[in-house]
Amino acid sequence: MQSQFLLLAALTLFVYPFVIYPAILLLLPRRRGQAQPVEESPAELPTVTLLICALNEEKVIGRTLGHAVALNYPKDKLRIVVVSDGSTDSTADVVRQFAGSGVQLIDQARRRGKVTNLNEVVPSLPDQIVVLLDANVSCDPQALLHLVRRFANPAVGCVSAKVVLTGTLDVLHGSEQNYYTLEWFLQEQASSLYSMPGVDGALYAFRPELFRRYPYDTLIEDFVIGVEIVRQGKRVVFEPRAMAWETGPTSIAEEFRRKVRIAAGAAQALVRGNGFPRGAPWRFWFVFVSHKLLRWLSPIIGMAALLIALASWRRPFSQLVLAGFLALAAAAVLRLVTKRQHPLLDGPFYFLMGQVSMTLGLAKGITGTQSVLWAKADR
Repeated sequence: MQSQFLLLAALTLFVYPFVIYPAILLLLPRRRGQAQPVEESPAELPTVTLLICALNEEKVIGRTLGHAVALNYPKDKLRIVVVSDGSTDSTADVVRQFAGSGVQLIDQARRRGKVTNLNEVVPSLPDQIVVLLDANVSCDPQALLHLVRRFANPAVGCVSAKVVLTGTLDVLHGSEQNYYTLEWFLQEQASSLYSMPGVDGALYAFRPELFRRYPYDTLIEDFVIGVEIVRQGKRVVFEPRAMAWETGPTSIAEEFRRKVRIAAGAAQALVRGNGFPRGAPWRFWFVFVSHKLLRWLSPIIGMAALLIALASWRRPFSQLVLAGFLALAAAAVLRLVTKRQHPLLDGPFYFLMGQVSMTLGLAKGITGTQSVLWAKADR
């Protein structure tokens, strides 16, 4: 009987971040009035630096800058800075072509990593808001306005955009779309409750006085930046009207590597302690544990549930759980072997790929074996 109670507890914790937590947020009442920003006049808008860190992005940086210079924001209040991180292609030359549009280039002679560049550049920026943009992201013309207007609320320290993936591999498209639809819902609900437990690193804005220097080998700087801002008593919120588009994964291997790196970065942040929101309100701890911590620990919790079920396999409930695990694995393997696309196969495959990549990432993050240098995808 005790084993069945432990199995039920482990199974509940396993499904909690994926099923129970979203249901709780759906039932919670939204806080009124907080999602509506003040509409400032152009004279009242803050000065902004749009900062892009780029490594060998000659194929996409021109398109990204074309969208950036076309943003609907007062030109006298917008500074666009590109840091070429030791690029060996013509990235710097492409950026120089936008000098007439006010784009500034910082051309680093050697590759130093994104965090090192942020540590050096962000504290030197004179503007009131810093916006970080990935080199392969195209912004809606109104995106910057929507991001910046949320800072009219002095309690807001960071704003995350809604970044839509394009060109995703067909085998991942449906599952990836479902995943991001759920993520956007969770982010919006968490913002309403208090604060998001992270940001979308492809496009987000923050108050530079809240920025702290981070170790050069930090793997997911967007997460620790968001947590640090919450630790300083400010909120991190989601702005769904700030739209942007990013090239999605074009292979299963690319997506797997990305998930491994994220999980490794999560483990690294937890081990170092800068991933824990010390001093944050209980509402944020609820979101952090539910959305992030239990999801990161789900492979361990799931394995514990499986082992308990195997150890008590004669019990009807254990047999039911084992049948569920077996069906999930069979659907994923069938999808991998046959390459047949079907929602009943795609979902289990995407979920188990996430669990395997998370397991590997956690191990790499704890042991410190994940390289800080990001292997850029072919574009």
